[in-house]
Amino acid sequence: MKTFWILLVFVSLIGNSQVVRYSPNRKIEKTVSQNYYDTEFLFLKNITSKSLDLSFEVIENTLNPNWSATFCTNLQCYSQIPDFGSLGSLAPESEAYFSFNFSANETLGTGQVRILITSTTSAELSDTVTFKYKVTEDGTVKAGPWANINYGQGVLTVLLQNPEIKTTLQVIDMNGKFIFDQEIGHIISIPLRDYPKGLYIIAIRDENDRIIKEKLVHY
Repeated sequence: MKTFWILLVFVSLIGNSQVVRYSPNRKIEKTVSQNYYDTEFLFLKNITSKSLDLSFEVIENTLNPNWSATFCTNLQCYSQIPDFGSLGSLAPESEAYFSFNFSANETLGTGQVRILITSTTSAELSDTVTFKYKVTEDGTVKAGPWANINYGQGVLTVLLQNPEIKTTLQVIDMNGKFIFDQEIGHIISIPLRDYPKGLYIIAIRDENDRIIKEKLVHY
């Protein structure tokens, strides 16, 4: 059993304004084996000087139906993932929690549950938390290129293995001119038929500063 602290913390009133300090869109993301079973915890702490009423709503659920997942809060346990519910009234310095019970049931795949947390007493306070799972045979991610470059019949195609990572594609001719320079999604195709024949540089860079460079002969 593993415990995670989420920095969804509400800071006390300063003057006539309320300052909120938290880690937005906190995600627990795990790659696990097909025989995995465990429970994850997320804790929320009220550090204001007043009580807060907190509620939650499940705004995304893409878990594989062959997986088993149950859900508990500090108030109630559910036999399945609920659509919404309450975390109750939290006095100053008190805590609420989510516990997420997950079993892969020998089924490979990727899915997540995303939860919106709001306060009925302080409508401006809200955030999301996400439990995301990738199930592989042995709990590891196989090594391989994170982007694939293909060229044929005058068309350049780039395929990203993880489209959630911000990635930029550049196509540069031998005069140093950028004929393409922008962020791309999962897959993109660029016709090169209207460009002069010759050598081009393909450069792909992601937000983790990984770089792939290849030379392409356009003929």
